[in-house]
Amino acid sequence: MAISIEQAKDRLDVIINKARVDLYKPIQIAEVLCHSRTESTIDPLSLDTYRTQSIHWRNSVTRHLTGKASSSSAQYQHHIWEESAMPPEFLKVLDEENKMTSGAVERYIYLRYGERQGAVAEIIKVIENGTSDTFQLSVLLKLFETHPGIRRSIDKAYEIVAYSLFETVVVQSGITIKVSVPEHNIEFLREFSDLTKVLAGIDAEHLEWEQQAHIYRVGVTNAADRGLDMWANFGPAVQVKHLSLNRNLASSIVEQVETDHIVIVCRDADAEVIQTVMSQIGWGRRVRGIVKETHLVDWYERCLRGNFREQLSVPLLRRLTEGFNYEFPQTKTLTDFIRERGYFSLHPPEMWRTQIEISLSSDLAT
Repeated sequence: MAISIEQAKDRLDVIINKARVDLYKPIQIAEVLCHSRTESTIDPLSLDTYRTQSIHWRNSVTRHLTGKASSSSAQYQHHIWEESAMPPEFLKVLDEENKMTSGAVERYIYLRYGERQGAVAEIIKVIENGTSDTFQLSVLLKLFETHPGIRRSIDKAYEIVAYSLFETVVVQSGITIKVSVPEHNIEFLREFSDLTKVLAGIDAEHLEWEQQAHIYRVGVTNAADRGLDMWANFGPAVQVKHLSLNRNLASSIVEQVETDHIVIVCRDADAEVIQTVMSQIGWGRRVRGIVKETHLVDWYERCLRGNFREQLSVPLLRRLTEGFNYEFPQTKTLTDFIRERGYFSLHPPEMWRTQIEISLSSDLAT
């Protein structure tokens, strides 16, 4: 049975609605449509003509718009063309529509992307305008939980929230890390100084060193990744999990991180699952602690309005702002990009107009 344009658009909307703020997969679709419209070498029904190239096309656009590109595996990125996402037969229907409308489908995707970025911009504005008297962590998390366009990115929000708190408290507390070797092992160091210098920064002439303690974020990972989120130069590895946990997933959190000092940040409801699994399978000794959302809210309250607010509030809010701006870079080039592509001059059918466009047209008509 032939696929209708309505069915193809519904499939595209599902992909957009499920995507995180960066919209990597929808943009990948948009770039295939763009290259098919402007080049003769693309055949939507032949995956080989765009499957690998589309990753590079998309990354070129996202780097231009936000300075970032997807770090997911190539296999994960190819999932977009599978039967459950945007298989060739659906893409073919969108391609024909896109050519007939001179790029309306591409335009639709990028304007939906702009809407998503605008929602994040409003949240970042809340953070930037926040003070030690007004900022409420619970309100920030609620914005991510309730906004349909950015709900999928709440795990990244949790990472930034946790990192900003941990790093601020560690730095402001003045914790230092000291690495040393006893003098009676100096001959051993002379034998292996080339190795110990690389591994520990110590040799026969330098038996110790000391430095400030810090927390570090590992970086951007894909949605399916269960790996390390943060690490400390004094031991702990931190995993942030804002998702529903079952026994298998809770076990994999610990099994996939090779350290004896794991800190897990999770929702209050999932803490009980983790604690139960810890007691049942015996790796509880590897978990140094479980940080719940209520802990984060309480610690933010103490940092911003407690006894040490003068010392903690400014660096905490600064790191929080910097973290969100880095993770969700608000592109100032999107408008120019859309103009350069000629999307502003198009007058697409109503089905390819975004909700904001429809609302604006309705307001102007009244």
